[in-house]
Amino acid sequence: MKKVTIITSSLRDNSNSNALAERFAEGAREKGNTVEIISLKTNRITACMGCASCQIHGECVIKDKLNEILDKVIDSDVLVFASPTYYYSISGTLKNFIDRTFAKFTKIKNKDFYYIGSCTDTNKEAIDRCVETIKGFLDCVDNVTIKGIVYGTGLTDVGDAKYSEAYKEAYEMGKEV
Repeated sequence: MKKVTIITSSLRDNSNSNALAERFAEGAREKGNTVEIISLKTNRITACMGCASCQIHGECVIKDKLNEILDKVIDSDVLVFASPTYYYSISGTLKNFIDRTFAKFTKIKNKDFYYIGSCTDTNKEAIDRCVETIKGFLDCVDNVTIKGIVYGTGLTDVGDAKYSEAYKEAYEMGKEV
């Protein structure tokens, strides 16, 4: 049994990326894994101030949910990011979270990683550009392996994900954890 932490970053209610993340979680739970979904919509974090105090004190000095979330990420075996695609990149909410991991990024290690992307574009290449951004982060942490990517393409309206091939793929990928 593994601990799975899923970070969702859409600010839209009932978003497609969140639906795919929930479906991934169902598959992972079905196999006996412990899954926690952390929404950056309800756990808002502010932008990094660039003060580097975290490197002196071991945690971020900004008083929001970041330190609590990072401790859960560090404690997990599997890390999943779910994001809508905006202008062929990850959401600003997820990018902000990644920037803030600087506080404890050296402790994020030995993890399996999955990315769940959603976009209106029907080409997988749109999400591949998001994955390249994610790889920049993963290159800075130790021993994190990309195990899978869910390509939620062609998803425009709220609820589209539930009728997509990506919905099935997310569930099956979750079962592989």
